[in-house]
This record gives sequence, C-alpha cells and structure tokens, in this order.
Amino acid sequence: MNLDHVFVCGNPALDFAATLRARRSARFEMFVTPERLGAWYEESGVVDAVTPGEDGDVQQARAVREAVYALITARRLGEEFGADALAVVNEAARRPSAVPQLTRVGAGPWRPRSRRCRPSPGSPSNCSPGRTCP
Repeated sequence: MNLDHVFVCGNPALDFAATLRARRSARFEMFVTPERLGAWYEESGVVDAVTPGEDGDVQQARAVREAVYALITARRLGEEFGADALAVVNEAARRPSAVPQLTRVGAGPWRPRSRRCRPSPGSPSNCSPGRTCP
C-alpha cells in the first residue's frame, strides 16, 4: 500500500480519520511509527514543525482518530454520539497546545505547555488542584 499521506476530504479532522486505510477490508495503518505520525501533522498543515514523538504519542493519536471516526459515523447515520468517543475527543481537546521554547543554542523544539490540574468535580484524580501536571 502507498505510504504517502493523502488529504482529499477538505477538513483535517476527516483526513485524520482516514489515516486507517481500507477500514472495512484489509486495514492499513498509516501511523505505524512516531515519525509517520509527525509526517502527517506536518504534511497536513496542522503544524509547521514537530518535536520527535514516542510510541505513546502514536497510541494516543490512534485512540483519538478512532473516536473521531466513531463521531463522524454517528453523525452520518443520524445517531447520538457515543459517550466514550466524546470523552476521548474532549479530553484531547482540553490538553494545552505546544509552544516554542528557546535553548542555549537557539530555537528549541515545540513543547506542550505545562498545565494546572483541574480535577472534574466528583471524579477521581491522581493530582491535586494547583499542582503542575507533566
């Protein structure tokens, strides 16, 4: 299968959902490495540059992609959105964006902003309010 990323949907969210090719037959995963994930982000125009990723970034991107796909499918079929898919997408949307960081040698990689933990009322959390999360 062709490893080139394609952008034919006219919307980054739809193109992102399409990164699992041949979904209904011989599935072909486009996000097999952190490098392939980073290439998609750059080629899609969502970002200008990426920091080298890790395997966990790929797993997280796949989870968000599948949640986006589930929401798109529900909308297309006129069904209610699934709670799990909504939770995954909304949690990803709540994460802080990346910001440039200067280093001693000049411009550094883009890094996520640190964030203050804000546990949801009534939900368990492994951090306390006001603590900076990793």
